[in-house]
Amino acid sequence: MSHGFQALVRRLERAQAIQNNRFNRAAGGRSLPLGGGFAHFLGEGHPLNQALGLVDPLSVDELVTVEAFLGQPTVLELSPGADPDLWPLLAERGYRMQQFQQLWVRPLAGLVVSEGSTTVRVAEPREADLYSRVVSAGFMERDDWQAAEPPFQSSLDVPDAWGFLVFVDGQPAGGGMLGIVEGVAMLSGDGVMPRFRGRGLQKALIQARLDLAQRRGCDVACASTAPGTASQRSYEICGFGAAYPKVEMARG
Repeated sequence: MSHGFQALVRRLERAQAIQNNRFNRAAGGRSLPLGGGFAHFLGEGHPLNQALGLVDPLSVDELVTVEAFLGQPTVLELSPGADPDLWPLLAERGYRMQQFQQLWVRPLAGLVVSEGSTTVRVAEPREADLYSRVVSAGFMERDDWQAAEPPFQSSLDVPDAWGFLVFVDGQPAGGGMLGIVEGVAMLSGDGVMPRFRGRGLQKALIQARLDLAQRRGCDVACASTAPGTASQRSYEICGFGAAYPKVEMARG
């Protein structure tokens, strides 16, 4: 791994770990510093219980501690920046590969955001329930956001983070999150309801968040998607290129 690439990985992983820690604490969860990142616990069996940002070496004792902290399953999100000695240790303790993610990145220098006809705006803190339901409806493949039951509530009152909503004819159609840490803009949680897809709404959400990130002084933006998805294509259209793959390893 080249020095430049290693520095990029460490920067992006640190930013993602810090942002997730902010959201975890806002949701009432507990955090455990680990390997340069954090393990996050929001309750027994919560889908967001995981450790990420692990770029420093881990001992067997530290791994045992995080397994007790997170419970079962213990999920570690790992990047190419993870210490090489961690992989055989995970194999010895019975971890298995759970899923892949691809991290996408683009510089923000010289970014030009085109004016579109789609309405995109920052959601207000009082709209947290609306935001959570609309985004959850997109993830759950549902068109009725009012009947959607979010698996967890998104906070719109987290430092240096903003939820965005996109509208079609005055109706909420989707949303996405922007977080900023040390000049890194992280785009996440994109969700558009099925009946509004194919209209470039995710692209509009991406461009609106990039515009705010640039105005806030960010020099680089990143986002994670599952490989080969419509979200991947939207980010590529918006100038993102593949940075590196990430893998979730799970035990129990």
